[in-house]
Amino acid sequence: MKKVFDEVHGYITLNDLETKIVDSPIFQRLRRIKQTSLAYLVYPGAMHTRFSHSLGSFHLSQKIGEKLRQNGILTDEELSVLRISSLLHDIGQFPFSHAIEPLYLQYNISNKVLRSEIIRNDAELEEIFEEYSVNTDKILEIYNGENTFSSIIDSDVDVDRMDYLIRDSRHTGVQLGNLDLDRLIDTISYGEDNNILVLEKGLYSLENFYISRLHMYQAVYYHKTILGYELYLRNIYKQIVDICCSELFDEKYIKKSVNDGSIAYWDDEWIFSKLYEVLSDYNISDNLKMQVKNFLNRNGPKVVFEEVSFDKLTTPLEELVGKLERYGIPREAIFPFEEKIKIIDKNKIKVFSKGKYKMLKDFSNTLLNVVPEYINISRIYVDYKFVNRARDLLS
Repeated sequence: MKKVFDEVHGYITLNDLETKIVDSPIFQRLRRIKQTSLAYLVYPGAMHTRFSHSLGSFHLSQKIGEKLRQNGILTDEELSVLRISSLLHDIGQFPFSHAIEPLYLQYNISNKVLRSEIIRNDAELEEIFEEYSVNTDKILEIYNGENTFSSIIDSDVDVDRMDYLIRDSRHTGVQLGNLDLDRLIDTISYGEDNNILVLEKGLYSLENFYISRLHMYQAVYYHKTILGYELYLRNIYKQIVDICCSELFDEKYIKKSVNDGSIAYWDDEWIFSKLYEVLSDYNISDNLKMQVKNFLNRNGPKVVFEEVSFDKLTTPLEELVGKLERYGIPREAIFPFEEKIKIIDKNKIKVFSKGKYKMLKDFSNTLLNVVPEYINISRIYVDYKFVNRARDLLS
């Protein structure tokens, strides 16, 4: 047994199997991947990592799982699988997380695909699983939504979101109000099809959870400056990979790096090393070198257009991008972004009241009914050299 002190949850206890997983190179890699990507450029305290978040999610899954075990819903073996699944839920995260992953989605490589590949084929994990007779098929069933308890790991109100809302709030300094995870855990359960089952007395805690989620999306995850630097880094990374190591976009190469263990060193620091190599390589264009310097010196793109709506967006982004191009702003200096972000699926929430489950809409006294289901964000960023001209054109 091993105890690790966490700044959010206090002491977290790991058994021998879990300790060996945490000590493996592929898990230690998570120490070198920041939880909130480039948020530290706006919130200097946001230096926490996927490592601590994974431990926090594991801890919360243990609390939920133990409650279910005591109620006879979960066996000891199922609880063990749940714990391991939560511990490894982020094992396939990309360097700088969501800043880089979109480049790989076009090659059908997501963090979930990479996670499954690592769990199946990482040599050191394979030895640990064999030593402790861990059934990896059961872990993958949870990830694939094929297990009764999948919703604990992946749903609207899962341990992943519970932990990162609290953790990211603490490290960024963005205040969330009274988000009481203990109360939330005590009053919710999980049904089929990712349904969230909540006692009527737990509606207030669930309200706080969703409102906190909305605030964090606005203040951190889609903060205009943070997002701008993520788009900028994504563009720089693609140029570098195309020049030096295009095999990184090859699914076969990614699988090979899992098999030979080199994936364990593909992290935020690896990307920084490539940025520094660009600056010292005489064969690299001055334009790319300047982009790297701008990124490192926090002199990135600026927003020249923004529309945020809880309803449909009204301005076609392509028309604005086309206008900027027609008036002399290079396409490579324009970074458009548009996304529809889910906040809450109200049809998935069932409230237990007076001996039966009812739909959320049957309860008029909860703020959950007015929480927007989606937030739509549309932005255009341009390289800082063209900011004034772009703003004049779009004003």
